[in-house]
Amino acid sequence: MGKLTNLRHLQNLLTTLECLPKGISRLTSLQTLNEFVVSSDGDNKCKIGDLRNLNNLRGELGIRVLWKVEDEREAQKAELKNKIHLQHLTLDFDGKEVTKGVAAALEPHPNLKSLSIQRYGDTEWHDWMMRSSLTQLKNLALSYCSKCLRMPPLGELPVLAKLEITDTGSVKHIGGEFLGSSSRIAFPKLKKLTFHDMKEWEKWEVKEEEEKSILSCLSYLKILGCPKLEELPDHVLQRTPLQEQVITDSDILQQRYQQDIGEDRQKISHIPIVKYEGE
Repeated sequence: MGKLTNLRHLQNLLTTLECLPKGISRLTSLQTLNEFVVSSDGDNKCKIGDLRNLNNLRGELGIRVLWKVEDEREAQKAELKNKIHLQHLTLDFDGKEVTKGVAAALEPHPNLKSLSIQRYGDTEWHDWMMRSSLTQLKNLALSYCSKCLRMPPLGELPVLAKLEITDTGSVKHIGGEFLGSSSRIAFPKLKKLTFHDMKEWEKWEVKEEEEKSILSCLSYLKILGCPKLEELPDHVLQRTPLQEQVITDSDILQQRYQQDIGEDRQKISHIPIVKYEGE
């Protein structure tokens, strides 16, 4: 494999490979590599440090089995910050914890457009996941990070347009920490917001502050599989330009906003499209 030094495209999406051959690290002309599978054993298998010289990678890259990264120094060798042509990055931790140093070393370059963090196994988000340093990020998905106890301040991401949060199972309350505190504008460009399978989520609070704009572009809200969520913030329902709201498998919300008989139906009567389960 390492002899194909002029190879530019290696498509391995949806394969069942448990590792990649060591020679990939010498393919410095490579532009397309859908998935990089991390190994921690054997001289002929790729460790994450073998990404170091693949700085021509562009488009989309998924890095799987990240729990096998041995230590911070090995993660630093990947030099993800130098992969400036990447547009979309997926980091899959397989639900297992990695050290804080390893998580820190996986910080991508600041011009990334799309990021997916899957099965992150720690209770706290790492610093770079908590900051607004990803200034060009438009799409973000946090999936199956079931041990996390609170949301990062995603409202500080200046151009984020689409946010999907799936199964952060330990989160019971979402409040001001979600909006962030370093800016007078929270979620200035967010248009689509989806919460999916938040089984323990009970309260969502948006406390309005003078001189602070919140979710000023939100047009689509979907709540799916959040059975304990008691109500939606008045600010989200009445002070954002919502055009479509979808509520599925969330019995308390469906009863609260149900047409004609729901106690808070009047709060969403102005939204052009409101859908419930089965509609």
